[in-house]
Amino acid sequence: MIIAIDGTVASGKSTAARRLAQRLDYLYINTGLMYRGVAAYCRQHGIPTHDQRAVAMHVKFLAVDLRNEPDGQHVYVNDHDLTATATAPDIGAFVSDIADNPTVREVLVRAQQRLGRAAGNAVLEGRDIGSVVFPDAPVKFYVDADVRERARRRLVDDIKKHPTLTLDEVEAATRARDERDRARPVGALMRMPDAILIDTTRNAGPDATVDQMLAHLTSLTGQTCPTSPTKTQRDHA
Repeated sequence: MIIAIDGTVASGKSTAARRLAQRLDYLYINTGLMYRGVAAYCRQHGIPTHDQRAVAMHVKFLAVDLRNEPDGQHVYVNDHDLTATATAPDIGAFVSDIADNPTVREVLVRAQQRLGRAAGNAVLEGRDIGSVVFPDAPVKFYVDADVRERARRRLVDDIKKHPTLTLDEVEAATRARDERDRARPVGALMRMPDAILIDTTRNAGPDATVDQMLAHLTSLTGQTCPTSPTKTQRDHA
């Protein structure tokens, strides 16, 4: 079964998706890491990410894959592990260019579909999973939270690098990011009509979010899902 998870920035969707996959023993597919992988490849090879035509010419010949390693999921491009570059703090601006490239999205959507179908049981998270990658997924979740709460979560990390940053500033940036994500020319963020809303505003942590999802899965499938992580799953969270 394919479980599609989309949602807003800092809503907790990535951590929840990863832990949900662990609880269910499903493959976790971090689609955002694949876009980061292409950005890392372009950076290493001097390809300007803002040049859509140049990127499109190269991406058609790239094999982008995700592999589970002891320290987490890694992204491979043409069998080269580019995870370190792909997750570097300064790669973000390049990723935005890559994510807005129609040819890149076409190539990576096919790769994501291949990974999901090969696994059979998979949890995919991103921005357009339920709308583009797997529109026929039997289970779709849309994860969101109050924008002020999402800003508070972002501030916890951001203030370490920018001590003078305020909650109001982060909230304004979060609202701007939401607007950009919903207005993107390709792969825009949207909640599909059949997607179940998961509001994480008052959740104590990611396990509470996962419990919400599992409750819905039990209702939808009629099968009892694990309601709490095992010791092994906690050790690998």
